[in-house]
Amino acid sequence: METNLMNTIFAPRPKELDPVEGVNWGNRCSLRIVSGPTYHDIELVTNITNPADIERVEVTLNGSPIISCSGEALEMMQLHRKNYVQDGRYVISFGDATLRTKAGVRMSDLVTLPGEIWFVYIQLKETPSASAPTIPTIRARAHVLPAQSERFYMPRIKQLTWHAAAAGRTPFDYPERSPFINIRRIHMSDPTDSIDRVRVIRDNVEELNVRRADNDFDLLVAKKDPIPGWLSLNFIRYGFGAEGVLNTAARSQLQFELDKSAPGSIPVLIEFVEQVKPFPSQVAA
Repeated sequence: METNLMNTIFAPRPKELDPVEGVNWGNRCSLRIVSGPTYHDIELVTNITNPADIERVEVTLNGSPIISCSGEALEMMQLHRKNYVQDGRYVISFGDATLRTKAGVRMSDLVTLPGEIWFVYIQLKETPSASAPTIPTIRARAHVLPAQSERFYMPRIKQLTWHAAAAGRTPFDYPERSPFINIRRIHMSDPTDSIDRVRVIRDNVEELNVRRADNDFDLLVAKKDPIPGWLSLNFIRYGFGAEGVLNTAARSQLQFELDKSAPGSIPVLIEFVEQVKPFPSQVAA
């Protein structure tokens, strides 16, 4: 990975961000992010201790979301990595300090460039839980690194829904087949534990076949937490964030086949990194 990220010292520094505007129940609060620095993470410090009261958190570049998930999903991802979690604090992780190599840790740091417009939007529930504070508060902080002149990778989180019309095996085609998209983790919401097995099939060749109990065991061996109500495929669980990813390149198909004991919808959260610019060596080749 021939980028400036690999040649600079990795020493994230804490920084207070601008005030969050429009904080109130039912509102879409906004935070303008100053472009230029490299962000390792952004933290929302709130008095909202029930993550279900945060319906949606989005990070947008020039109006287009690159990160989109719920408050509950933010908490789940931190718990899965065995990061420390505190009530009321919601961390949007870009780089991943739980990994073993500098390339893996840094390839998903958020590089912002001069002239770009970056925002974080926080959608609060119209009717919050009974334990919610009367007046919500949100402030923002981050851990930042020196500015970079180029961006080669973009961290992304997106949510989608798969629907199994019947029990048994149901294949779901992954539409974004690209040599530039690398999946790190896929989290499937499954509160009834109805997913018994997952298979990954690329161009009619099986690449992964795992039972739920075996997958949970593998996560624990790798010191990751299986979260109740979720089934997580962690392709980088061994700590090699640049090498362990599931690249989505395929000639004709990339399918995730779920074997379920009951029909129903499966909300899916996908953590991936997209290469948005070729390395100089790739251009020269």
